[in-house]
Amino acid sequence: MNKKDSDNLDIDVSFVMSVYNKEYYLPAVLDALLGQTGLKNPEFIFIDDLSKDKSVEIIRERTKNIKNVVLVAKDVNEGISITVNQGIMRARGKWVRMLDSDDILPLNSTEKMIELATLCNADMVYGRYIKTGKEPQEISHELMKENFSYNYYKNALDAVLGGHFTRMGQLIKRDILQRTKGADERVFIQDESIPLRAARLSNGIIKIKENVVLVPKETNNLSKNTNQLDNDRFFANYYMLKDFALELDKKTKFKIYKKAISANWKYVKKNLKNPYFTSDFWYYLITKLFVLEPDFLYLDKLAKRFLSLDGVLRSKKQDTNI
Repeated sequence: MNKKDSDNLDIDVSFVMSVYNKEYYLPAVLDALLGQTGLKNPEFIFIDDLSKDKSVEIIRERTKNIKNVVLVAKDVNEGISITVNQGIMRARGKWVRMLDSDDILPLNSTEKMIELATLCNADMVYGRYIKTGKEPQEISHELMKENFSYNYYKNALDAVLGGHFTRMGQLIKRDILQRTKGADERVFIQDESIPLRAARLSNGIIKIKENVVLVPKETNNLSKNTNQLDNDRFFANYYMLKDFALELDKKTKFKIYKKAISANWKYVKKNLKNPYFTSDFWYYLITKLFVLEPDFLYLDKLAKRFLSLDGVLRSKKQDTNI
C-alpha cells in the first residue's frame, strides 16, 4: 500500500462545500478552511453548481498543492441540496463538516467540535453563527474562544426540534449522513432538512454556545428572500412527516407538525390581508395550546399553496403532485 492509499484510509474529517458564483468570498473562505488547526488528514470536497464567475479557477489555484482535494465542476445547475449531497456521498472521513461558499470558519472550530464529539460520544455537533458585517478577508484568521459552554442532548431529534438551526454550523458523522442521504433533495435549501434527517439516526448531539461560523458582509444571499425560507422550512418538515410518520412517536410527530404550521404562519403574516382572521392563524394558535395528531389534509392544502408561489427557487426533484 503506498502512502497516498494509506492517507485515504485515515481521513479524520471531510469538508463539503457547495459553490455557486462566490468568487468574491472564496479567497478568504479558503484561507480559513485550509488553515483549520489540529487536523491529522482532512479532505476537501468542492462541488460547483455551474458557476458563471471564476469560482472554479480560484478553488483550483488555491488548492493545487493540497492533498485530498476533490473538485467537481458540474455542467448542469441543480440547486443547493442536490449539490451538497453529491459532496456528502463522496466523503471518506469519519466526520463531515459542511459549509456554504461564503462561510468563514474560525481556525480552531473544527478541532474543538471533534474534541467535544469524542468526549461526549455524540454523532452531531452544532454551534452558533454571527453576521459580522465585515469584509471576508477581515475575519479569515479568527479563532474560537478557548472557554465556551455547551449542552449535550442524548435525544438528537428532540434537541433539533427544540432549537434553531440555520446556516451550516454543523459537524456530523459521515456514516449517519450517508445513511440518511444528506439533505432532502425535494427542498431547495438544505439548512432545515439536514439536521432533521440526520438527527433521526443520531446518538446524541452537542450544541455549542459559541460562534463556529462567521458570516461576512452579505451581497446577494437567499436568506433575504423570506418566502423562500418559509417555503423550504415548511417542506423540510412536511416531507419529514410524510416519510417517517409511521416510525415517529406522537410527541415527535407533533413537534414536526408544529414547525410546519409555524413556517406557514410566518408566510401568512407577511403576505395575506387580515392574517388573524384566517384559518392559518387558528391552526397556529391551536398548536400552541394542544398536542395534536398532524392534520395531513391541511398540510397538503398548505403544500399546494406554497407550490403556487412565484419567486421561489425549486429543486428539480420537488414533488408537485400533492
